[in-house]
Amino acid sequence: MKHCVQKFLIFLFVFILNITGAYAADSIKINEVLFDNSDSIIFLNTKGELDETNTITKGFLKDPDRVYIDINNAILTTPKKSYDAKYSDFNSIKISQFTVEPNVVRMVLEYNKNFNQNDFQIFKTKDSIFIKTKKQLVNSPKFKIVYSNTKEKDRVSFYRGSRFEEASILPVSDIITNENAPKNEIMSDLAASKPTPVLKLSSKYYIDSITKTKNGILINGVGKLSLMPSFSLKEPERLIVDMDDAVASKDLRNKKFTVGELQTTPNSNGEQEIDKRETLKIGQNSQSVARIVIQGENAKNYRGIISPDSKSLYLTNKANIISSKMSDNVANLTKSTYSNLKDLETIQLTFDDSIAFNVFEENSKLYVDINNLNTFDDSILDPIKRAVPEFQTTRLALDKLRMIFPNINDKNITIKTSPDNDEMRVCIKPQPKEKGSIFLPVGQTKKNKTEISNLFKVVIDAGHGGSDVGATRNNVYEKDITLKIAKMVEKNLNKKKVKTYMVRDKDKTVSLAERSDFSNNIKPDVFVSIHVNSSTNDTSYGIETHWYKEDSKKYAQYVHKEMAKKVKSWNTTDRGLFNSKFYVINHTDAPAILCEIGFISNKKEREEITKTKRQEEIAEAISNGIYNFLKAKK
Repeated sequence: MKHCVQKFLIFLFVFILNITGAYAADSIKINEVLFDNSDSIIFLNTKGELDETNTITKGFLKDPDRVYIDINNAILTTPKKSYDAKYSDFNSIKISQFTVEPNVVRMVLEYNKNFNQNDFQIFKTKDSIFIKTKKQLVNSPKFKIVYSNTKEKDRVSFYRGSRFEEASILPVSDIITNENAPKNEIMSDLAASKPTPVLKLSSKYYIDSITKTKNGILINGVGKLSLMPSFSLKEPERLIVDMDDAVASKDLRNKKFTVGELQTTPNSNGEQEIDKRETLKIGQNSQSVARIVIQGENAKNYRGIISPDSKSLYLTNKANIISSKMSDNVANLTKSTYSNLKDLETIQLTFDDSIAFNVFEENSKLYVDINNLNTFDDSILDPIKRAVPEFQTTRLALDKLRMIFPNINDKNITIKTSPDNDEMRVCIKPQPKEKGSIFLPVGQTKKNKTEISNLFKVVIDAGHGGSDVGATRNNVYEKDITLKIAKMVEKNLNKKKVKTYMVRDKDKTVSLAERSDFSNNIKPDVFVSIHVNSSTNDTSYGIETHWYKEDSKKYAQYVHKEMAKKVKSWNTTDRGLFNSKFYVINHTDAPAILCEIGFISNKKEREEITKTKRQEEIAEAISNGIYNFLKAKK
């Protein structure tokens, strides 16, 4: 009997092991390796949710000095890379698939004598990994945006696709260190490989601390900050300051900070004192915008001073700026130039040292205040005064100069500074006029206006693509079906003379953030994303239309109505409209919908939606729904 029990326990143990192996977490896929312009951040764009199986280990080796990072339970879908770093403390960076079964991706970073191991940090989120190699990022020799009221092509979010509301920092002390790792396993096959051209993105900003001062709040961070125009709200009184391409530490979010020293006043009964100080909170307004909210009676009077290294933002009441010293170093204005090329006005200011400054827009004017200016020769600004007659300057204090740029309504403003903040470029350009004005030409009436040509723009998003194949059954990929239908929708709308923009027109990988950014840059009237559904229940079938924002509901109804008309002839079912928080329809500014055109997991429906006739009919329904919605908007 004893032997029988032992055999049973052994059988049960083996069975449990098999079950555990069968349900082991799938390996994550590393689809993209990106480097920032300072070579101080490495971003790994991943597919699949990171969990406890995706442990990260690291170790240091000698001859040459290098650090290796192993990402466990991971597959590298891109070719192995070797990259020569120029602006960081690393000489070279290499990445490859180190082992298979188990799946391990290894990075090797060869460093020089300036490298400080204590500055090395790895950030891990649910669906991404990025590595910061320096406490203070080294700026590349190029101008970077510090203020802009428009979304330009070069304002790419470095932290795209990451869910930073759930990000965590993995300190060096929490990562396994193995100084005795075998040297012959450090990707010797890459030693002779040529450096690979890589996509370089702008280092931006990570907010890691907030410091209270006597009269204000100091926002501190890593990288180079970039501001968007601030704005005021009422009930209660508050000022909103948005930092573009910025991520706030999770530990700082939604904490309340009081600004300045205690200021009290008696209540109506004269018995109790009430604290009248402003309060400040910081949050993550979107994946790439950190939002600062100042609340209180005087909130609208606050200004943000950018430090000489552009790593800190000092927020204080504007009255304090005049009487306060903003920087220990002082700068002199040495040169100014003006140019106007194809309606792009560029004013360049050169200083002999780094500047502390603030920027704001008010009453159709742009104000740029230099807050650590020593001597000032007004004649240096003559090139600007000759070109812009209404340009003004005024001394706010002995060390503060205000420059006022007039008539900025309907202008795109971008301000860039050099790495050392000793040069500033103010770029002013008219906002682009939309093709096809909504106003009728002289002599034309609504009666003979039959087309909506060029009046409306549509962004068409073919779901998935490239290494992201989407739902799959029997070697049928969602990415292929969505692209075919998207091209048909494009063709149908073009026939109706509607302007269309394709997120992808071929089989390529496009991240969710890139899709929404693409649409937001186009500023279309509507956005449509086309997908194929899937379920673990192979009997599920039918069509769905998803919307998220309230301005998209009516649009969804128009398109779904056209698809629902085909349900009977398609021999499928109408599963209805859904209010769903899909990324692309949540993060696009325009009315946006996501169409699920059938189930790839259902054998019968899969066979139908792969047929050209069915795809043409789906595209026709979606196109008609979009067109009818646009006509209703006229």
